[in-house]
Amino acid sequence: MIDTQTPVTGDEFFNRSEILERLLSTGRNYALIGLRKSGKTSILYEFEKRLKKPDTIPVHIYLLFSETERSFLTKYAAAVLYSYLEQNSGSGSATLEPRENLNDLIVKTIERLPALASDLIAVLNELDKKPDIGIASRILDLPYLLSKHTGNTLIIILDEFQVVQNFNIDMIDLLRQKIQTQRGAYYVVAGSAVGMMQGILTSSASPLFGHFEILSVGSFNYNWSRCFITTHLDKSELVIGDKLLNFLIASSGGFPYYLAVLVDRIIEYCHTVSIKQVNQKAIIHAFDRELLNTSGKIFVYFTDSLENTFQRRNIGFHIEILKSIAIGSTKQSQIAKYTTKTPQELSRPLRFLEQAGFVTRNGVEYFITDPMLKTWLSAAYPLQMELSFIKDGKRLDAFDRKIEEMISTYRGELGKGSESRVAQSHNSVTQ
Repeated sequence: MIDTQTPVTGDEFFNRSEILERLLSTGRNYALIGLRKSGKTSILYEFEKRLKKPDTIPVHIYLLFSETERSFLTKYAAAVLYSYLEQNSGSGSATLEPRENLNDLIVKTIERLPALASDLIAVLNELDKKPDIGIASRILDLPYLLSKHTGNTLIIILDEFQVVQNFNIDMIDLLRQKIQTQRGAYYVVAGSAVGMMQGILTSSASPLFGHFEILSVGSFNYNWSRCFITTHLDKSELVIGDKLLNFLIASSGGFPYYLAVLVDRIIEYCHTVSIKQVNQKAIIHAFDRELLNTSGKIFVYFTDSLENTFQRRNIGFHIEILKSIAIGSTKQSQIAKYTTKTPQELSRPLRFLEQAGFVTRNGVEYFITDPMLKTWLSAAYPLQMELSFIKDGKRLDAFDRKIEEMISTYRGELGKGSESRVAQSHNSVTQ
């Protein structure tokens, strides 16, 4: 079985050696930018695992879409103190539990570093107040204070960093101030809203412009996608023909998460029916269980991702726009006709969808960036969410026919002796 629930590390970690080498060089601030499920969090976990420097402390903070100023600052302070205490725990020290609350962490840090007592007590008292720029500044000082008193270097990892744009406090400018004036702390930020992250880090008008080295994290290219699939199938003594293999790569876009989920289902099916050669039925079974089934990992991921992204916006309207693009309405006038809105009403939501990484614009046309999301929006979502009166059996049959049609169309377009075009086309997209 492939672990598709948690970021992979160790022997399960696949590719990304160049990015890891850059991160491990440390001494700089880095930003990982890539679409959802491209493997950024796995890279960050593997980076932490390989960081073999006793005087360097990684602090990993994952920002939720629903994060508030208060929850972020509490999480930030707790993560910094926990990471310090965990790395510097010696014999006779108090036992550290994985989910220590901030009060306990402050007490244990003061026991270890009495010189920080006044700063830490102030932090604890201030978190009961409404967060403001002063409180945020003092909490973001914690890595510098720990470094100053211990000589350790702290690496603050902020995963889904673009969330801070939702705060009333200008965390971006505040972080700039810390980077410019303090030593002993470096930052690694990561974000899946590609347009937003680029705006934060590469726009000359942004406070953080020039402060981070950008590392792009894309999906696997054709060769790595092929290697990933065949490696896992080989472990289960299964083989797959080139045409179905290439269909999996094309339909997944080479995103490691989709590949892992689908291959896991394919292996399950082949073992259940006792076959050694992956066939079309195995592919369709994987799509049924993961894209159409409302408890499937990919179905749940897409619904959660959309709900989290649009929680402060009109989710229904944005999904209608995405669906229209997925089924071929690529121009703004066509999207307007499908959604019964005026082109002017679409300008802002289309811009947001582009910044969030859901759509890509090429001239006057818009396209779904993620091919698996396109399949889900055009084939699975309408059947499950809009045509609920259809019985499960007929819904499944309708979806299976769509996937069969996709495979047949793909094979037909490929043509005999055209396998090399798949690699060339996929690599040009992922590079």
